[in-house]
Amino acid sequence: MMNIIDTHVHVWDLDNYRLPWLDGEGPTLKRSYSVEDYKSLCDESHGYHVEQAVYIEVDMAHDERPRENELACQMVDDPNGIYGAACISGNLDEPGFDEYITKWAGRPQIRGLRQVLHVPSAAPGTCLGEGFLANVRRMGELGLVFEGCVRCPELGDLVTVAKECPDTTIVLNHMGIVDADIMGAANPTEDERAYQETWKRNMAELGQLDNVVCKVSGLNPMKPWSTDTLACAVDVALDAFDADKVMFASNFPVLHVAMTLDQWICAMLEMTESMDAADREALFAENARRVYRMGTR
Repeated sequence: MMNIIDTHVHVWDLDNYRLPWLDGEGPTLKRSYSVEDYKSLCDESHGYHVEQAVYIEVDMAHDERPRENELACQMVDDPNGIYGAACISGNLDEPGFDEYITKWAGRPQIRGLRQVLHVPSAAPGTCLGEGFLANVRRMGELGLVFEGCVRCPELGDLVTVAKECPDTTIVLNHMGIVDADIMGAANPTEDERAYQETWKRNMAELGQLDNVVCKVSGLNPMKPWSTDTLACAVDVALDAFDADKVMFASNFPVLHVAMTLDQWICAMLEMTESMDAADREALFAENARRVYRMGTR
């Protein structure tokens, strides 16, 4: 039985909170998701047990953030829930961020913060501004991780952030939001091959930085997939980062656009069967326990 800490789990209640980005989504995502939904989709007969998870902010409407933060803290405190830590939302390029993050960093349930940078409203290079970098450094001073969620072509920007903020742990979300179909292509075009090589170079550079950790997640293939096609990306991440710098994540429920939660967990278990046992346990749980300062439940 593989023990799992899932480092990237979203839930949202559309009856009580506003998530504008869902307006353009189909019925798979444009519905409420609860912790109970997550639990119901785990099948322990397949050889795993999800011990706990990390709540990751869901890009609510800006004015909903205080309510979301309070909700996240409540869910971490719920002894019947799955959350052992939370990462909240915030804009590091806004005036007043220092006051905002200093306030919320005082809540013991909160271990990090994410600003979604892969959306159209985030201009390329947003994370390279001096104010943004100063706030990433401030997060390190407060003992918080920065969740790096950038467009795949802008992974080089995250390299700069990590180098400029060496005392802050940078958690790369979803292996840089890499295109699973391009990485798994049996006969890639010239453009696809160039995409593959650029991503591999960026991953290798990020993997060499002491303060960067990678979540193995975010593969949403639109074409038919198998563990072999998924492994074309997963293996790159596991090779680029040392065994103590990779963490399992599901990206529930967003992964439902391509596969079920159980399918992803089982695929990851299959793809990592040949790993050293201690390294595999680190990937699925122990690295998360260290990075997010989580105990056991």
